[in-house]
Amino acid sequence: MRLFSVLKKGACKTAGSYKLLITMWVITLGMILLVAMPLKLGLKIIFSKSFATDNLLDGFDVGLAGDMGPAFNNLLGSATYGGFLLLVTGFLLYTFFAGGLFARYTTAYGSFKVSAFLKSSAHHFLTYLGIGVITLLLIVVWTLVIIGIPAAIAGGAADDPFAVLTVAKIMAVVWALGLPLWFLVADRARIWVATTGIRRVFRALGAGFSSLRISFKVSYLAVLLVFLVNLAFLGLIFAFTAVVVPEQGFLITLFFLATQALFLLRIFLKAWRYATVSELAMGSGEVS
Repeated sequence: MRLFSVLKKGACKTAGSYKLLITMWVITLGMILLVAMPLKLGLKIIFSKSFATDNLLDGFDVGLAGDMGPAFNNLLGSATYGGFLLLVTGFLLYTFFAGGLFARYTTAYGSFKVSAFLKSSAHHFLTYLGIGVITLLLIVVWTLVIIGIPAAIAGGAADDPFAVLTVAKIMAVVWALGLPLWFLVADRARIWVATTGIRRVFRALGAGFSSLRISFKVSYLAVLLVFLVNLAFLGLIFAFTAVVVPEQGFLITLFFLATQALFLLRIFLKAWRYATVSELAMGSGEVS
């Protein structure tokens, strides 16, 4: 089947760009450490010379917040700000990296060095940022229409809880099935920019929507399958980090290495979508 052939070719292209993916991982890890290290230092200062860390291993003790006093508020503020900063930085970083990846996956021949990857990333950053922000806003609107409005209506007429729950489940499925469509539009828009060199956000998005008529069924199913694999993998990561809680020394090192291996694989899966959509566009003649 063409669907699995395209997914296989996308995976091979992604594996072939391992140097670029490792570069992404190293840069991202550096940014994470910039946020994590101050937070770790704050924990050490607060918990030093106390038995609080031993108590936390048996579960979170709410009373610790009161015992820490103002230090807890400072730590909570730092964690909240750090988390927000990490989300924004991650969004900007992967928007930046997308420029290099799409340049790589729409280049038919020749090698693609890390320097060319970074140059392409910088060249298309602002355009891809515009595409990413507008796509994010479209997803927010999609969420409000499919989840928010029905939830508000159901909340006002909650005579039958079972019916409300059934409607909520159906709307959640419809919402999830719509996400690959927005991803596909955004990726096709990025491909258009990478291949034409025209850095116009709305023209690119228009080209992205127009391209949906080309091989829509295969393209949607390919993005849907990659999306489901990514979703299952994220669930695996959360389950792993929730269950495996190392307490000391070498186990902490192993835990760190395991989480980084999972994170690198997560980058591979994200790039797999880019490569797959690029392969579909090139195979359909959309990219010359």
